Amino acid sequence: MPKKVIVIGSGPGGYPAALRLKELGADVSIVEAWDFGGTCLNRGCIPSKAFLDTGHRVHAFEGLRRLLKDGSGVNFSPEMLDWEKVKARRADVILKLRGSLEKLFQAKKIEVIRGRASFSAHHEVTITGPDGKTEKRTFDAAILAAGTRPSFPPPFRDFHAELTDSDRVFDLPKLPKSLLIVGGGVIGLEFACFFNAIGVKVEVLELLPDILAGEDPQVTRAVRTSFEKRGVKFHFGKKTASIKTGPGLKTLELEDGSKLQAEEILVGAGRAADLTGMGLEALSLAWDRRGVKVNDRMQTVVPEVYAVGDVNGLSLLAHSASRQGEIAAENIMGGDQAFDDSIVPKCVYAWPEVGSVGLNKAQAEAKGITVKTARAFYLGIGKAVATDETEGFAQLVFKADDETVLGAQLVGGPATELIHLMALAVKLKLRKKELRQIIYAHPTMAEAVHEALQR
Repeated sequence: MPKKVIVIGSGPGGYPAALRLKELGADVSIVEAWDFGGTCLNRGCIPSKAFLDTGHRVHAFEGLRRLLKDGSGVNFSPEMLDWEKVKARRADVILKLRGSLEKLFQAKKIEVIRGRASFSAHHEVTITGPDGKTEKRTFDAAILAAGTRPSFPPPFRDFHAELTDSDRVFDLPKLPKSLLIVGGGVIGLEFACFFNAIGVKVEVLELLPDILAGEDPQVTRAVRTSFEKRGVKFHFGKKTASIKTGPGLKTLELEDGSKLQAEEILVGAGRAADLTGMGLEALSLAWDRRGVKVNDRMQTVVPEVYAVGDVNGLSLLAHSASRQGEIAAENIMGGDQAFDDSIVPKCVYAWPEVGSVGLNKAQAEAKGITVKTARAFYLGIGKAVATDETEGFAQLVFKADDETVLGAQLVGGPATELIHLMALAVKLKLRKKELRQIIYAHPTMAEAVHEALQR
């Protein structure tokens, strides 16, 4: 008899797990309480990139102005955008991708169950359908891939209905003239980039001393400076004391007595594991806002239950979730795969883009590793100059003794695409001399990596 596996959640952790399980011969069912594709497809990675693409088109047109003939009559401005059409384009992208994914599961003959699953005993879940009816399903193994929800730390949690978040911002009834974003991480910066590009006055409030916590200081400086040149204002190291949300402008009063006001306030202070009502107590599985603890095989303390993606708190990235889902599937079917966090690319899809992998200088030195770095700026790269994309750099981190690649930080250009070259270098423990043997096509933005290797 084939092994019976239930996957809870159809996001970027759940659906690759289900596909891999089917490929390996399992009897697999996937349970989804909401729209197929989970947070990433429906209210995260994909819709935000559709928004960012719109913003980038506006940004690119602004850069084209200086090439127009005098008196050409082209008077486009960001204020001319139709907010309803921007939202409709995002919705169309989601529907196309969701439809393709659902058709793939139909073609693979993988059972999709609509409803909310809750563990009711070892090897058993209870599924509550949209109509309220319940059914019990037994399993040999289960993969928990339920994802996360936006986090509202105090005092924001008392104003959840009056403020927006990274899920609900896509459906704002009208485009605000001003937006205050709470959180200077990836979520906050991507929305700051988009809304600034389409003419919204944007300010960012961050409790920490700088944006992109844990990123290399050279990276954060470059990104922050770029945003500030475009008019985004940052407030660092300030904590919110109180909130007022009456008609008109919303107000944050900070602990130092200062006030920040905007038409809309977006709370982008991270996400928390969405495990309420999952029945984890029936399995004696403990969890907190970071999620359920797993080993590097994605296995919880209950041997037949695995947890992948954001619900285990290891790496809150869609591509990490996908790899973890595949690892869990393979291990359930007798494999011995482990998750390697050191090769996970970390990306920011604003402009300038950011792609990083492995260790930066400070992280390596904290581990007692003596390192050296090499950096090349796009200002000296032919393709960058020709395409007017000279903002940013490629920075590589090597062990000082044998020049093994430990990590890389790329800012600007197609950083989120180029970072995979460096992820491969970190994975294979390549040395500087080996990376230099690659022939880098000319003219390309990848030549920034080649130039850094010459330093």
